[in-house]
Amino acid sequence: MKIPGAPALQRGLDSAPTPTRRDPVVDWNRVDPATRDAAQGMEAMFLDYMMQTMRKSVGKSEMSLDNGASEIYQGMLDSEYSQRAARAGGVGLAEQIVAYLQSARYNEGEVARGTGGTSHEDQSQ
Repeated sequence: MKIPGAPALQRGLDSAPTPTRRDPVVDWNRVDPATRDAAQGMEAMFLDYMMQTMRKSVGKSEMSLDNGASEIYQGMLDSEYSQRAARAGGVGLAEQIVAYLQSARYNEGEVARGTGGTSHEDQSQ
């Protein structure tokens, strides 16, 4: 059975402009270590909050250990998991933050020339 217009439809699908990668490409070697740590810390906080919220959504069973010590331990363990996940690449939030900060540095040249913003010397006085 021949479908009318099928070859034209297939050509249209094959030539449709789609990005091969939507994620920003961040060269971590060129990123300021303080910026990297801040972005990864923000991602870790996000992941920690997400894990806390997920844990609250799970019902308690008769077999679970529900006491203050186990809740503190579980919270600390979730925080450690979040920090390790963020350092290992996480969900890509740190890359998004760094890419945004790098793209938003449009006035960096003006600050260096003294035409706008404040420099570190101005802030110390």
